[in-house]
Amino acid sequence: MKLSTMSKATKALVTLPAWQQQALADAGNFTNSISSVAEAYSQVPLIYRAVKMRCDAISSVPVHIYKGETEVDWPFPCEMRDLIWKVEADLLGAGIATVLKLRNKVRILDLQRLNPFTVAVHYDAAYGLTFSQAGKVWPESDIIYIKEFSYSDDMTSGNSTVQACLNDAALMNFQTRFASRFFENGAMPIVLVSAEGLIEEEKKRIQNFFSKLASGVGNAWRVLATRTKLTPEVVSQDLDKMTMPELYAQATKNIANAFGIPVNMFSGDDNYASADSHRMRFWQDTVRPRGRIVEEALNRQVLKPMGLRMEFAFDEMDIFQEDETQRAQAFSLYVEAGVNPMVAKEMLGIESNTDIPFMAPQPEPIETEKPLDVTAEFEKWERKALKRIKDGKSADCQFDSELIPLAIQDEIHAALKLCVEPDEVKRVFGGEYESPQDIGLYKELKRANELLERSLMDKPEFHITVNTKDVDEPITEPA
Repeated sequence: MKLSTMSKATKALVTLPAWQQQALADAGNFTNSISSVAEAYSQVPLIYRAVKMRCDAISSVPVHIYKGETEVDWPFPCEMRDLIWKVEADLLGAGIATVLKLRNKVRILDLQRLNPFTVAVHYDAAYGLTFSQAGKVWPESDIIYIKEFSYSDDMTSGNSTVQACLNDAALMNFQTRFASRFFENGAMPIVLVSAEGLIEEEKKRIQNFFSKLASGVGNAWRVLATRTKLTPEVVSQDLDKMTMPELYAQATKNIANAFGIPVNMFSGDDNYASADSHRMRFWQDTVRPRGRIVEEALNRQVLKPMGLRMEFAFDEMDIFQEDETQRAQAFSLYVEAGVNPMVAKEMLGIESNTDIPFMAPQPEPIETEKPLDVTAEFEKWERKALKRIKDGKSADCQFDSELIPLAIQDEIHAALKLCVEPDEVKRVFGGEYESPQDIGLYKELKRANELLERSLMDKPEFHITVNTKDVDEPITEPA
């Protein structure tokens, strides 16, 4: 608090609230500033959450290790998902990730993550990259080294995501600290108090009162009685006019953009459809490309020399399976509507191997033999039986057919055995016979009629007529 003489009759004092005094004291305390990645991660909630979201996402993707075409286990004692989590955290924070290959003279025994903030990376034209930490030096062959792109350094460092967000992280931290100090110490603004005709005793009493009033929330409700007219005037900016929500929102958006995370995933105020869309964009545009980088680095620098390979199985995740189902349905609708399949593929962002045709080849039509007519089979058999009758052979003979049922074939064979005339064969294939037994009875009656006619030829008064046309009609005798 400062008391100033503006004129002989008017004096003024300016009250500096405790929060302002503490803020001024903090200005020289660098522990309250955000000047490093570690401070941003430990003091700014949004940075902490963004790093966790990225690391948790990539370490949750199913991973398969193959030896040739056979799936095998992760070959090292270290936890694979923990290693992937920390590699991603190091890339986000330091711009590089360093993993030491613990080996004997024969093979690699295990992998150990090295803190990139304590590792010095050097490049020498003769020796290439070397890595040092606490007096130990390793050649490039002993380190798995992954780095972010940097315009200023192609070899030894990379631009980190958190480093790019330090200014926005600092703004968030200062806003939070300002509000905390303001309300912690009585939420009192900076006030200019003017008084007229102050005497020395009154001046000291007013000064002591405002000093205590500005010292904290515990003194916020003190009462001062004075004979002197005091005129207070607030000279600090009102809190609601400092556009703090707008500044905080802009800082949030900047951090979200740097991490490749849709800003609505931080606020959680989306409806279901929008949230699903933002979640898919995060996985498709941010996590999946990062997975390719980590996968390629581990394969090239450690697994491939061992005859192994690693694959992130993004397509096995529920979110991508749902998306593939939706795209397949949309593709089917486009093609059915007459859209060129290749155009529909581009519209839906469907990726395919350029060496393999996108559309499956149409199957060659299978030529099937024309089914034979059963009637033609019967006619063929009839011609064969008639020819045998003409040649003086039995009408019955072997006849193979896959179309005529076996039961009918048996009936025809039995009937043909009794046929001696072409007409009889025709009756068999014309369906005019009843059964082989009827044909046999017909033959016997016909033979009996011929014998009777010969024996009674000398006796004209007796004549027996046998109806050979229909064996079921009665035999008649003339009177």
